Amino acid sequence: MFSELWLSQRYLRAGKKEKIISITALISVIGIAIGVMVLIVVISVMTGFDRFLEDKMVGTNAHVSLEFYGGLKDHNRIIDKLKTFPYVAGQTPFIDGQALVKNGKSIFGVEVRGIDPKLQAQTSKIDEYLKLGSYDLAGNEVALGQELVSRLGLGIGDSISLISPVTLTKTDFSIKGIFNSGMYLYDSSLILTSIKGAQDFYKMPDTVSGIAIKVDDVYKVDDVKEKLYRDLKGFGTYQARTWIDANKNFLEALKLEKIVMFIVVTMTTVVAAFGIVGTLIMSVMSRIKDIGILRSVGAKTKSILQIFVYQGMAIGLTGIILGLIGGITLALSLDKVVDLISHIIGRPLIPQDIYYFNCIPVNINIGDIGLIVVSALLITLFASIYPAYYATRIIPSEAVRHE
Repeated sequence: MFSELWLSQRYLRAGKKEKIISITALISVIGIAIGVMVLIVVISVMTGFDRFLEDKMVGTNAHVSLEFYGGLKDHNRIIDKLKTFPYVAGQTPFIDGQALVKNGKSIFGVEVRGIDPKLQAQTSKIDEYLKLGSYDLAGNEVALGQELVSRLGLGIGDSISLISPVTLTKTDFSIKGIFNSGMYLYDSSLILTSIKGAQDFYKMPDTVSGIAIKVDDVYKVDDVKEKLYRDLKGFGTYQARTWIDANKNFLEALKLEKIVMFIVVTMTTVVAAFGIVGTLIMSVMSRIKDIGILRSVGAKTKSILQIFVYQGMAIGLTGIILGLIGGITLALSLDKVVDLISHIIGRPLIPQDIYYFNCIPVNINIGDIGLIVVSALLITLFASIYPAYYATRIIPSEAVRHE
């Protein structure tokens, strides 16, 4: 093994007649490094976006929602029961429904959510999103998303008219607060009011829609849902919906997009791997006499194969290490690169009024990095096999005679 490894590295070093081989090897290393670097940056940014969006989802909505068919009257009894479960970190009642907003001659639909302002912080991050006013809602007072406020041209103290789908009557509400969650879907269609205000609006006195629950690990909500179905019995008919269930299609789209991007960007590494094929073929052709001599003195086919596989893997591994260092460094300093580009073009590269963040979210995941490295190694290995196999097919007598 050590002799094959030494020969493989010896063949990579340029002699007077083989400088072109070292040049093509260098080009292959650069190609592999660029492919790995780009892949790390792209996947890290996409993972960062995923985490950013997921944080907004669980920040505005409950981790798990217990939705009771026909409503729930004695919600305090269930809340007391939930407090005894070790996997429940917080709980609060809510009312969830739809309504129509009447603004001049236009009418459009919104979501109205009745909350307990004092308990809401136990199950969501809605308090962190408040921009103006307060959540101290009472009676016909509401808090609106910033996008909805801008669309209606309203502000703190103004009135908004909502039409209940239950009574089909118009009710005026006073705007008490304005929030900005960073998710256009919520900021443009969500209206918060007090539980009492929602009960009066939907004509459901002393009744709530369900209980919002917070858990310690937002990625284990499916396990919590199963435990709730097992432990919470005798309180009527209900459905437990996790934040993953509520955003299933959106999350699946994000996952598919990440997979597609991984495959597309990996093609740059595949293209670079053709450079390894060309380098090894030239190396084999220039070493036909050496291969013939090695075979004549008893070198096995396996040894010849290993020499050129090791040579290809050395090229690939060097490129992967350089790409790994460059990719992680670039991903961690991406904000500085964006600031530089913004300075050059004279305007922000990331409009905050659209994306609601002033830096690119980057999440360097060890699992993603491992998958990228393994994929690049496999591509390098496959690229090395054919030239190495071709070297093993050289007949010793023919090789020495032609040389």
